Parts: sequence; C-alpha cells; structure tokens
Amino acid sequence: MKIAIHLITSIILAVALWPFIGPYSLWAIVGGYLIDFDHYIYAGFKYKLWNLKDSYGFHIRYLCKNAKKNREILHIFHTVEFWAFMALVIIISYINDWRFIFYMFAVTLVGMAMHLILDLIDGMIKSKLQVRAISIIWWINRFVINKENNEK
Repeated sequence: MKIAIHLITSIILAVALWPFIGPYSLWAIVGGYLIDFDHYIYAGFKYKLWNLKDSYGFHIRYLCKNAKKNREILHIFHTVEFWAFMALVIIISYINDWRFIFYMFAVTLVGMAMHLILDLIDGMIKSKLQVRAISIIWWINRFVINKENNEK
C-alpha cells in the first residue's frame, strides 16, 4: 500500500482520538505511518540502500513483485515478537501508572493495528497478500540456521 495512504489514515485516526486523549493521539501517526521504517532498515542492511527514496522504490519495484524474495523479508516492526514487546510495555506501564509510557505505546499499537489491517485489506483487494516473515524466530530458523545447514 502506498505510504501516503498510511499517513492520511494515521492523521485521521489521530484527529479522531484527539478529543479523548489530546496530544497523546499523535502517537497514532508513529504507529500507523512510521511502522514502515523497518522497510528502510531491511533494504539498508540487506541491499545497502541507505537512500530513503531508493529504498522505497526498491520495495515497490522488486520485493513486492518477487514472491520468493518477499518470503525472505524481515520487517521487524511487523513481527509477533515486536507486538508482544509493545503489549508487555503497555501492561507494565499501566500497572505502574506510568501514564506517558502507557499512552505512547498503547496509541502507537492502535496505529500499528490500523496499518496492518489496511495492508491486509489492500492485499485482499489486489489478490496478493504479503507473505513476509511474521516472526523473528521463524525467520532466523528458516533463513539463518537452515541456510547454514543446507550449505554444509
């Protein structure tokens, strides 16, 4: 999905949340839009594409159209482990009454959920669901450990 759509929907979510939580609602933009920063991180480390525009173009032109390569992608902010980390911080901050941390992580997680739902809907409409790794542990097992075993 185009990043402009994620930005616009994140801003709409932040505006909708503003009457209830005020400035904390801006964290929805972080979750809904900046979650895709992991695309840049992946392209930088894997393909040495440190220019943001080149990295984005590479994802659109090559990775999203190449099913085999798409399976090898690790977008760390889109994984179960990262979501579990976010949930754990939310629970701990709620228990300890750390309001800023609680709202920051909770609203960011809401934005992230909206982002992934939009990606899912986009994939269903285009009949092309993304098959990137949803778990860091699964990815390491498949593309690091098994790769080493297959090379022996």
